[in-house]
Amino acid sequence: MLDDGQLLTENVAILCWVADKAPTLVPAGELGRIRLIEMLAFISTELHKPFIRSFFPTSDTEKKVAEDAIRRRLGFVAERLQGDYLFGGELSVADAYLYVMLRWARMQELEIPEPLPAFALRMEARPAVRQALQHEGLI
Repeated sequence: MLDDGQLLTENVAILCWVADKAPTLVPAGELGRIRLIEMLAFISTELHKPFIRSFFPTSDTEKKVAEDAIRRRLGFVAERLQGDYLFGGELSVADAYLYVMLRWARMQELEIPEPLPAFALRMEARPAVRQALQHEGLI
């Protein structure tokens, strides 16, 4: 809920709104914002969505299919990591979303491909992330 009473939904829209309010969370360059939206859409549709099937499967087969998809897609993201964060040396809103997906992967005891475990540790070392985790009772 925004201060003016408007309701904003969907991760991609919310994270784009956050990036508008904090432009340092948008990758630099001519296509920076477009690449950000591209990655947010990928995380939303290709990672987040299969986690729902992993958390609430209707069968063991469905759970396995979802977890296999998550592993492949984490591999895709791992291959595209461009430094400490998804777009190089600076944090973006997509990194925050990816971090949540990596926490879920750990909860499901899924193997996380290199270099994503180090990425998750970098995220967890950030004071704002630690504060949010404490606020949510996760650490």
